[in-house]
Amino acid sequence: MRNSKDDNDGAARSLFLAGLMIGSVLVGGLFYDFESEGINLAPIIESDVPDSILIGSVELLYVSVNDEDMSSLEIEATMDGSQLLLAPNNTGIISVDISELDVGTHTLKMIITDSLGQESRFSSTFLVHYPYEDPTILVIDDNEIHIIRGDIVSINGSLIHPDLGTCDLGWSDGDINQFSLNLPFSENGDFSWGPSEIESNMSISILGECGTWEDSSDLETIIITVNEPVMGCMDSEANNYNINATDDDGTCEYDEEPVMGCMDSEANNYNSDATDDDGSCEYDEQPVVGCMDSEAMNYDSNATQDDGSCEYISDPETGSSGWWSKTLLCDENQVPVVDDYTTDEQDNHMCDLSFIIEDGNITISTNGLPNHDFESTLGCCASAQSDTYTIPLTPTDDPECNPLVSSDGCVMAPIRGTIAFSVTGVAIYGPEDGPGGDAVALEEGAYEQEDGDQPVDLGVCHGHSGPGGIYHYHADSNCIHWHAEGGETMYDYNLESQRALSTHSKIVGFALDGYSIYGYTGWNDDGEVVEMTSSYRLKEGADGSGGIDDYDYVQGLGTLDACNGIFSATPDWPEGMYHYHTTMFNGEGGIGFPYFINCYAGELPSSDESGDDGDDPCAGQGETWGPGIGPPPDGCGGGPPGGQSSEGGLIAIPWLNPPPNSGLIMISLLILTTVGRHSFRGLASYSSVPNPVGKVHEYRLIPELA
Repeated sequence: MRNSKDDNDGAARSLFLAGLMIGSVLVGGLFYDFESEGINLAPIIESDVPDSILIGSVELLYVSVNDEDMSSLEIEATMDGSQLLLAPNNTGIISVDISELDVGTHTLKMIITDSLGQESRFSSTFLVHYPYEDPTILVIDDNEIHIIRGDIVSINGSLIHPDLGTCDLGWSDGDINQFSLNLPFSENGDFSWGPSEIESNMSISILGECGTWEDSSDLETIIITVNEPVMGCMDSEANNYNINATDDDGTCEYDEEPVMGCMDSEANNYNSDATDDDGSCEYDEQPVVGCMDSEAMNYDSNATQDDGSCEYISDPETGSSGWWSKTLLCDENQVPVVDDYTTDEQDNHMCDLSFIIEDGNITISTNGLPNHDFESTLGCCASAQSDTYTIPLTPTDDPECNPLVSSDGCVMAPIRGTIAFSVTGVAIYGPEDGPGGDAVALEEGAYEQEDGDQPVDLGVCHGHSGPGGIYHYHADSNCIHWHAEGGETMYDYNLESQRALSTHSKIVGFALDGYSIYGYTGWNDDGEVVEMTSSYRLKEGADGSGGIDDYDYVQGLGTLDACNGIFSATPDWPEGMYHYHTTMFNGEGGIGFPYFINCYAGELPSSDESGDDGDDPCAGQGETWGPGIGPPPDGCGGGPPGGQSSEGGLIAIPWLNPPPNSGLIMISLLILTTVGRHSFRGLASYSSVPNPVGKVHEYRLIPELA
């Protein structure tokens, strides 16, 4: 018979087994995802909104939401407290448009409620900002100026900012809160200004204000102290010289009175005791001044110096032997002695030129030396050459060339080496220098060479000598017709003297197609004297360091065509003739590339007619290739040293790939990052970056400063 104790033990075991089974079922339910059997969680919100955003670089922010029942979600969203109407797409991504947001701090908030009323909240605060730009900086040469009463004050300085077009500069002589007086500055930010006849101490405040995105300013104060003039003798050679004197009172005293006399040791009456030359020097032979042209009516066979007084029964016919004798210089009647200023001694160079006319051509033989003092500069030193040029007496237009439209179809002038010759027989070169830049643009300060580049320096009249002692011009050459007066030297030569709009320029040379090259001035259709200007313009961002590739021809920009020529009347061809001009300016006042010619409007003579060695691929060393000019033709050797390369590279900016779609979609932002202040300046020119509100600056003319 079973007792009650056994019954109780059996019941306990049954209860334990039943509990174990229920627990197993519950545990199994956890492993088999009871969530899918009805457990509903609140919506899950995720995003990656950055703390700061460059204005215009991001248009959309993305927020990801995930829920068991996406179709029943309710979204309440605000941007800075203003309601937004938003909804997720079929992958749960909510797009928030921020393209219209202004600069400042903004807050995005969301409350997302599911079908069970469960809420999830999201809030993010971020800053929309302008690109960084450097602050305005004023640099003054001297903030403390001492002057004598009544003197003029010169205040010099520079305004520095990445975009000077946004800047204003003003000054005040007392109230630093009122800057109503504008102060002009150059395109480089330099300024020079000052009041005159200052009678008492004063302070000048200068304020610069600039800003493309955000305004910044800088203030400089100049203290001007006025001192009383000190009268006395200001000649340091005098016995009573007063080192503190500011005004000479004429009281200087000397031990000895100056001795007047001839101070030239070459003169017959040289006075070794003379301290002041009185112009009384006498010589064994005085130069005989007169007309030295044997075809002139007043030819003086005894003349040793031509005074330009030659008179003719009538001007010789253009193209005749007499005309060529009058036009070409340095023939047997004109033998000026000139000096190379680069050397230490007097060189006594003499230009030499002769010509022969036969078979419809003129052949000119020359020693290549100029008729004026010159500078060889870095290619020192110029030497006599033996050059021959043959050109047609009657040039013929190239039928394939229409330079009024473009240089297409025209034979281009060499970028280096001889493209023409002057009326003195000096070679005229193309615009590029040995390193490949525009030699004239470099000389005029349009750009600076980088460290390691071959140095280039042009002398007076934009000429210098190169390999083999070949003197040549890269621009101008009008000093051929300039004559020093009194105590002047070639250093006194200036372009303005040849750009005066009083008369048509003379011929300065001939291109190899036979057409003449005149100076800066010509006649317009009304017969008025005007300056002839180039129609070439620097490409945007270029400065001439890239040579000819830095320029574009713009039809009608100046008075001349793509070859730098024009068909019009001249003193030599009143009925009209195609011809070229020298140019230092284009029609906009910019640099006057190509300075002589860029292409040939006429047909070039054959190599047999010109005397060139057309069969030798290596001909032209020292003229078209060689050290300081350019690389040789293939196979000719003598390449440039150093293996310098001009190749450039592009910076590759990879696109940012969005993360894979794996349940939770993260934000995908494509943000353009620009490094450095110069890059920010470039950023402002792209249309994708909006113009800043309220930043309007008027265009204004900035007068050039002396």
